[in-house]
Amino acid sequence: MKNRCFLALIISVICISYQTLNAQGLELKAKNGNVTAMCKLADQYYNGIGQLQDYKQAFIWYKQAADKNNLSACYMTGTMYEEGKGVTQNNTYAFNYFLKAAERGHEQSQMKVATMFDNGVGTRMNKSRAYLWYRLCAEREEPLAQRRMGDFYFNGEAVNQNWEEAVYWYDRAVKNNDTISMGNLSYILYAGKSVAPDYKRADALAKVATKKNVAIAQYVYAEMLNNGYIEMQDRKKAKEYYKLAAGNGNVFAKEVLAIEKYNNTGELADILLLDEINRGETYFILAQELEKGENIEKNIKKAREYYNQAALLGNTQAIEYLNSKNKKKKTK
Repeated sequence: MKNRCFLALIISVICISYQTLNAQGLELKAKNGNVTAMCKLADQYYNGIGQLQDYKQAFIWYKQAADKNNLSACYMTGTMYEEGKGVTQNNTYAFNYFLKAAERGHEQSQMKVATMFDNGVGTRMNKSRAYLWYRLCAEREEPLAQRRMGDFYFNGEAVNQNWEEAVYWYDRAVKNNDTISMGNLSYILYAGKSVAPDYKRADALAKVATKKNVAIAQYVYAEMLNNGYIEMQDRKKAKEYYKLAAGNGNVFAKEVLAIEKYNNTGELADILLLDEINRGETYFILAQELEKGENIEKNIKKAREYYNQAALLGNTQAIEYLNSKNKKKKTK
């Protein structure tokens, strides 16, 4: 037993000695300008392999290798600047190193550059440049990049709004299991945006995405239940999902609940607090209130604009109202 313990101790000492010599040899090569050795030494310091973890030393060696145009080292230097590991956090420096590697084809750096242009982190926000970098990444099956491509076409951001393109990119992201893309695609399919409504697929996608708390999917599922498109109509359950979606920031769900509250109580406050209006019914309510001037300041000109907006969105009450007004004008 004693012999075994002694043998294990000897092996341990030998291993430590070998690792020490190896580390010393690696450091000597790195100091002599060997870029591969610089990267390996930086990796060891970063991960605590063969020696104690030391982010400052890791940064020093990554940066030296990066300044000699090693792409992986550029990425790691950028990452350490971004996270403030071993160096003072600096997003501008991080962006510059990511861009240096991205322009030479480093894939992870290309995604970093895309997101930093997209969000204005470390550089001035530039959606057009973000789009170009995302497209490059999306073509090689990066789910986040594919989703953002869909978003650009969905919102008409940096490119013209194009529902077919949005569907194409969201579809590709869905195949890579991106649940937010499932929610966005379910909305397009439900709403019939430049494609025939596909309630069955919209419902299937929404059900998966709601489990991941995706707000737009919760809204779509609520609409399905409220209108009885797939399952039996269930307005009580629909309201639960409208509330979930609204709580997660979905503007469509907030508008539905605001309209319902107005219809039940006559309270206008929630409608006035809406960030955006997407339904003709909302415009019609506001037009009526502006015309009456009881709950808000009377404004006939604005009321007329809102009646027209409501009519453009297909609100039958607004269409009837405007038709009756036009008939009265003709008879005078």
